[in-house]
Amino acid sequence: MARTRILAACVLWAALPALSLAQVPSTDPVPLGNVADKLGVKTMVNAPRELDLGHSVTTMLADPKKLTPYNRGTPEGARGRITCVGPNRLRVEAEEMEPVEQLSAITLHVGEDGSLTPVQPVPPRADKPPAS
Repeated sequence: MARTRILAACVLWAALPALSLAQVPSTDPVPLGNVADKLGVKTMVNAPRELDLGHSVTTMLADPKKLTPYNRGTPEGARGRITCVGPNRLRVEAEEMEPVEQLSAITLHVGEDGSLTPVQPVPPRADKPPAS
């Protein structure tokens, strides 16, 4: 009986990493050069050409007019961060330090043709009434 339990535990222990990897969707990296041009930002020198899921890159705003449709009022030279948060989804954050510290963020969907469209935020779920 004990041998059966030990054998079952070993099989489960060996299978868990494979099961957890099967749940993670594989995503193609998002090309960064085209996105940076459309947003009017300059990436740092050591920035990657593509962003994989969960990775980010630091940027600096070079042309505020290009960012205006997605994020208004961010001045030139503001620091930014672009993070890949899902398949073809980027979170763009802009941080302004002067005259007042301010952080704004938006999530964008990157289309097959490289187009950027804002993702509508998910409305909060209504709480379920307590069970009687």
